[in-house]
Amino acid sequence: MKKTEIIKKNYEFKYFFKKGDYFSGKYLEIFVHTNKLEKNRLGIVISKKVGNSVVRHRIRRLILESYSAVEKDLSNINILICWKKKVKFDKNLSFFDVKYDLENILRKVNIVKNEENTIISD
Repeated sequence: MKKTEIIKKNYEFKYFFKKGDYFSGKYLEIFVHTNKLEKNRLGIVISKKVGNSVVRHRIRRLILESYSAVEKDLSNINILICWKKKVKFDKNLSFFDVKYDLENILRKVNIVKNEENTIISD
């Protein structure tokens, strides 16, 4: 994550919830907003209702790794990624499932283009 800044301030999260465009997938909800900076900004939201701190941190790591895989295709954008509260975390959930969901949502937004090396979930 070379050109990405992590969002940590509460007022920034509120701003992105209010101004961002909402898109949803199987596991993730995303709020997207363009910025005038030279870098991307990323925020991750996981509710306490999803599980204990171990589960939430595992989800956070999966999301960060999935984002770093698609980061090279993004520029000057604010992204707020939320894990859906209604989706229970499964220990068998893999990095590829989260990455596939994130790529599909970003294609809906027309931020990431289709690539020939796209991973297809069985």
